[in-house]
Amino acid sequence: MTSGASPEIRRHIVSLLPRLRRFAQTLPPSVEAADECVRSACTRAITGGRSPSQSPSILPWLFALVRSAASLAPVCPTKAPEVSDASRSSETEQQAIVLGLPAGEASAFLLVEVEGFTYAEAADILGVDRETLVLRLYEARVNFAAIAAPTVQRRA
Repeated sequence: MTSGASPEIRRHIVSLLPRLRRFAQTLPPSVEAADECVRSACTRAITGGRSPSQSPSILPWLFALVRSAASLAPVCPTKAPEVSDASRSSETEQQAIVLGLPAGEASAFLLVEVEGFTYAEAADILGVDRETLVLRLYEARVNFAAIAAPTVQRRA
């Protein structure tokens, strides 16, 4: 084994892959690019030899590695994920709505509301100041309210 990573960090990273992948899908324009960002971040984490015991939480560091990998990815036109009506579930629709948010808003919303990071942690992960993060969260919530308004009106 040529890397300095322990089996502990490898297991830890494997357990976090679904969360890292979900976050990565809010950054680059395609699922393939998101997967490549996660692969790149995990490779950096494993070859870096850092272990979970070396910091209070390795999770923010891994999310930041994914964001860093996404910033190095080639820019392509953004394409919303396509889901057939037959395979559409409530969870899939919710994911499509979040991923359909404008750039930055989906990542901010996911980190704070889904992953449970504090504003300070999420801002650090995204490489923005706290005020920018708060603005992105506000804009995401306004977009959600706009999506929900017609649904409420139809039910009335």
